Amino acid sequence: MIYDRLTPDESEILLTAKKHGLELLQLFLKDPSPASLGGEGQGFFHVAINRCESKTRALRAAWILEKQLGKRVVNPHGVEALCASKTETLDLWARHGLDMPECVFVPFADSALAGEDARTGWREKALGKIEEALGYPLVVKPTQGSWGKGVILVRDRAELVRAVEEAQPTLINPTGLLAQEFVDKPGFDLRILCWKRPAEAPRFLCCIARVSRSSAEFRTNTHLGGLPVGVDLGEFLGITVDACKAAASLQREEDASIVALDAMPLLDDKESTHVVEHLARNTAGLFDEIRQFVAENETKRYTTWKEELERRFQDYKASPGYRELAEKIRETLDRSRIVWHEANSRFDFAVNTRNASGVNPAEAYVGIAKSLIAT
Repeated sequence: MIYDRLTPDESEILLTAKKHGLELLQLFLKDPSPASLGGEGQGFFHVAINRCESKTRALRAAWILEKQLGKRVVNPHGVEALCASKTETLDLWARHGLDMPECVFVPFADSALAGEDARTGWREKALGKIEEALGYPLVVKPTQGSWGKGVILVRDRAELVRAVEEAQPTLINPTGLLAQEFVDKPGFDLRILCWKRPAEAPRFLCCIARVSRSSAEFRTNTHLGGLPVGVDLGEFLGITVDACKAAASLQREEDASIVALDAMPLLDDKESTHVVEHLARNTAGLFDEIRQFVAENETKRYTTWKEELERRFQDYKASPGYRELAEKIRETLDRSRIVWHEANSRFDFAVNTRNASGVNPAEAYVGIAKSLIAT
């Protein structure tokens, strides 16, 4: 297992592998190179689980492992590359007929950095293209961002002008300006995990709803305070079929991988949104206690606080507020249209997804690795 930060996710994979009699070699990596990933002893492993948090590091490590050292990788370079680029993912999904928000992408031009006149011309072009295609409000986001970084809600032309004026190449937004139709979610979105073994179709693994506490915070990321609620998608066959379709489009037949897909319910019913937000506020206290517990223990060995974390989640899920919220989400999904907007190759799961859904994605990681070892 290759990683650049040991989080509860990587620890959960190590624990699960050990439970299945599989001893994982741990390789802490900051500078991917053939030497650091094998050197003279390249033959001592055949399969690598790539858990580098840095997208650049994950991409380079996967490339070296596959193309230069001939290893099998979870996730392979092709999957990493597509998930790293929101624009390529959206373009691919559009070609496969998936339902998505309207988007506009304006690439940075070299001339945009050459002088103020050229820069002004680029800004005018960007404003024109975005306003022609999208109404307000809209969302401006980085093409390679993560964890909600750089995602801006734009309510009017003045805010769009400011966003365009401030747009420039960065590490998380290297290629251009991405604007997207604002989807007025009914208080939550979905994080859906799918996994795949070689020569098999992707399978649905698990799902959580990520619930906003109020309409003032349109981002639902759990690290920003969004509440995780386990969702049984067994009764929503259309969502699971589209999830597997979205996952399949990112992978070749011979690939083995596990990805997280973000989808947004679309429902023109403000009353449902108000109810979801009300229930979320009533439930937030117990989840905040979990967040505080995790923050207090994150520098400690995960095995020393894992059991207490699980107990706290059991209390959270057994609370009347959580049960009401879960039922309201199920009822809302039954009436919603689903739009797909993002894929992630390196996602967090050990704290929230595993405990809220009752499914441990580490089992899929280990199962995929064992299938690659056997082939």
